[in-house]
Amino acid sequence: MNRFALLLLVLPVALACGRDGSTSVPSTQAQNACGTPASSETVRIMQGLKPHCEGCHSQGARGYFASVDAFQSLLVSAPRLVKAGSPDDSELVRLLEGRGSAAFKQMPIGEKSYAQLVSEGTATLPIADVRAWIQGLSTQQRDARPDPAAARITRMNATQVQRALYQQLGLTHDDFFISATEFGIPMAEARGDDAYPMQPPDAVPAPRQITTAERFYGLGGGSVLNQTAQDRTASPTFALTLTQVSQRWCRLALAKTGNVALFPAGSRRTADAVDVKATLRRWSLHFLGERLTDAQVDALYADVFVPLSTLTDTEPAYVGVCSYFIRHPHWIFY
Repeated sequence: MNRFALLLLVLPVALACGRDGSTSVPSTQAQNACGTPASSETVRIMQGLKPHCEGCHSQGARGYFASVDAFQSLLVSAPRLVKAGSPDDSELVRLLEGRGSAAFKQMPIGEKSYAQLVSEGTATLPIADVRAWIQGLSTQQRDARPDPAAARITRMNATQVQRALYQQLGLTHDDFFISATEFGIPMAEARGDDAYPMQPPDAVPAPRQITTAERFYGLGGGSVLNQTAQDRTASPTFALTLTQVSQRWCRLALAKTGNVALFPAGSRRTADAVDVKATLRRWSLHFLGERLTDAQVDALYADVFVPLSTLTDTEPAYVGVCSYFIRHPHWIFY
């Protein structure tokens, strides 16, 4: 089937649905493409549960509380979690009541189930309301169409930033941490804070110093254990933390003996303009997967490398260029 024929097949489906889920063409094909819209009662239930659930469920594939559309599509329209007309067979109800059938037995995770939070007055939406809402639901249809308003680019999360920097800079966990224990529990003991070590609070081994976890939070990292949501925005805190980490880690990578991540065998680390520009071209592919034009290389050399270089020390200049690539929008977003 050629592209034009495929377009003619798909176009009536797209035109048959409004973004509110309504259909103008009563065809089976159109009905399969359109999703059931969220009712006012669904919105009320979401708002009632949100204060106790959005901490862990506002991002990613389980971002049920990111928006009304997300709640409807990812949770309400998922029979595994919400079985329309049958509260007792709905995993959502079981989790709220502390009798989940999968890996997690209750939501929110912690000492108290949602039912206990309701009984002590911390949560205000009764589980009876959730049960009645599910009992009144008809079969839900998930919208199969892509959302035209969805973000086209995504910022790397904190874990991806850490892993990417380890790989691209030739660094490892052992460059920042040594093994330790606390009450018999494996811990990551920082070698010192000068290199800006960073470790997620949920990682194994867990970080021993809180500053290493705070740096992870600064990059927008979340924690299931601490019920802290991820922040995937390009916030000022993220920009500042990434700037500091990239500069320290670039310096550490350049100083690491035997590290060939930034300067492979045969490449030259000098102040000579030809060698520097060759490095800039190589690093643009290494960090961004892009080839810089000669004009871009000349501008980067003149605007970043030269002002930071001296006759006796090129380290600040190479650190500056390395950090420049890491802070580039094409590195941060994908």
